Amino acid sequence: MTDCPLVGTWELVGYEVPDAEPEDRHPLGSDPLGRLIYTAAGDMAVHYMAGDRPAPATANWRFTTDAEKLAAVRAYGGYSGRYTWHGDRVSHHVEACIHPNWIGTTLVRGVELTDTELVLRAAEPGPAPTPVLRWRRRS
Repeated sequence: MTDCPLVGTWELVGYEVPDAEPEDRHPLGSDPLGRLIYTAAGDMAVHYMAGDRPAPATANWRFTTDAEKLAAVRAYGGYSGRYTWHGDRVSHHVEACIHPNWIGTTLVRGVELTDTELVLRAAEPGPAPTPVLRWRRRS
């Protein structure tokens, strides 16, 4: 996959659910954080989260309360695995994920790509509104 134009590291610049109710259009807030990495060997990993997630009272995750953990993961998503590039879409073959139901599945994303910008959205939207993620290539 060395010739795949997705290879590299991408920074999340927008996470929007255009078809959602106005109060639900930006579930990660106005300044989301995230990284998306595609390797030439065919591996991928993604993390996306609200930029203003509340910090737990303690720095050690094992000693945070269940309420603090819930607040931290409520505005977070992430998974990793292999990917297959199809030109106008990419298939993410999920091997590890915060959402256990996605493990072992393939998530197909429609792709809009320029030299510096990448837009991903579900290639086959389901019945619920689907998010649109906007990424900028990191140099």
